[in-house]
Amino acid sequence: MVASDRMLPIARRSAWRDDCLEVVCGIANAGGGRLILNADVDSRGSVKRRTNRIMKSIPPAVDQALGLVCAVELVLDGGRFCLEVVIPPASEPLSYRGVFYFYQDGANHVLDDEALDRLLQRDLEPDIKWELLPVVQASMDDLNLGLVTRFTGAARDTDLTTDLDETAAIEEALRHEGLMTGVGTPTNAGILLLHDQPQRFIPGATVRIGFFGARGITPIFEDEVRGSLIEQLHGTVELLFEKYLPRMNPFAGSPATGPHGALPPRDAIHEAILNALAHKNYGSGTPVQVSVFSDRLCIDNVGRPPRTWDAGTLLGRHTSRPNNPSLVAALRSLGIIDGWGNGIGAIRMHCMEAGVPEPLFSLRDDETMVCFPTDNDSLLAASMAPSPHLAPAPVPRTELAAVQVAARAAAMQHETSLTFSDERVLALIDIDGRLTAPRIARNLGVSESTVRRSFRRLRELGLITRIGSDKSGFWQVN
Repeated sequence: MVASDRMLPIARRSAWRDDCLEVVCGIANAGGGRLILNADVDSRGSVKRRTNRIMKSIPPAVDQALGLVCAVELVLDGGRFCLEVVIPPASEPLSYRGVFYFYQDGANHVLDDEALDRLLQRDLEPDIKWELLPVVQASMDDLNLGLVTRFTGAARDTDLTTDLDETAAIEEALRHEGLMTGVGTPTNAGILLLHDQPQRFIPGATVRIGFFGARGITPIFEDEVRGSLIEQLHGTVELLFEKYLPRMNPFAGSPATGPHGALPPRDAIHEAILNALAHKNYGSGTPVQVSVFSDRLCIDNVGRPPRTWDAGTLLGRHTSRPNNPSLVAALRSLGIIDGWGNGIGAIRMHCMEAGVPEPLFSLRDDETMVCFPTDNDSLLAASMAPSPHLAPAPVPRTELAAVQVAARAAAMQHETSLTFSDERVLALIDIDGRLTAPRIARNLGVSESTVRRSFRRLRELGLITRIGSDKSGFWQVN
């Protein structure tokens, strides 16, 4: 079973010898870890020639013998300089010269037949998540210091090469958030958030944008947005609003208008791109894809919520079930993601407030797509014209939301009925229970008194409950 960060084995040897490859094999089979070797340095801390030669020879030796990519660094350990060999976990059980080893409890063990069977079957056991796997080709020195200091709160003038206490505190903060492993290397999540070029280590860690015009099969023009995840988010939104969305209607006087009306609001597009980046399956090697047509904008990413969910589940109240929980938690720590499981509600609310059609959501076997129509006519076009790279766009959702169906049934039991305003107020509360009567009234184009009457009727029917005070509480749909 793959070890957790706090269980990662550490082996110590005085020098690099042939039997060290056995130890490396054992540590890799145990889930990855570190091998610490003595280092020769002079009084100024410079590496002597012999140690320098060893540092260069270890990675190719490990690669040739075991097919592993390891990193070797000069570190301080217990007040003295040492060589640290960072060993990644083996994707499948490894053997060295036909023998399987497993490092445990400070010793390297040769596996007997029974232990080997358990090791060979460990894929049946819960494995470490992709986002927490170490990227051994990188170190903290490769990360963007500005992003690191923003995340950890460290001083911007920190010299990570000399201020060892500050460095240790930063590493501990990154480990706590799942952005660095216990062996001092960034995780996949750390590379996505804190590296300037994550695509160097994670194939497809970019956003691809294409403009297809009316019903094009190939893009008329396209861009690929690179950088850290945060830079991809902001760079994609900027490109869409500065370069792509104005092309949806070249004759419009403002980039805020589409062929027949207003374009999707910036906040809604921002939230949709953020959702795609945060919940993507990065092991797929496929970029997030944004396809812009004359009448709609579609965002597709490989990765979806649990298999038991459908589009209706997304639109209703649901728990937060992120594919990349450590990545999402780190984005929340940065204040980029607000709350749990309310991203879809925020997208819908931004569109409602802007007076534009709600987006269409589609869940496939391994993909999630959101499509923003720019007018009511494009709802029909979205169901007819296929998107390049993707399956056909989703058919508009015409069935009633589950909360409205339940509300009508409850009203019938009380031998009464709901008004159209009642149902719309209930639908808005289901999206965000913190909405106030004035804000709902503005969204629906009705008076506050009408909204408050709906509150009372819905409450009397047992459909909603007020949690907390009138000033700081919220409505809960029962």
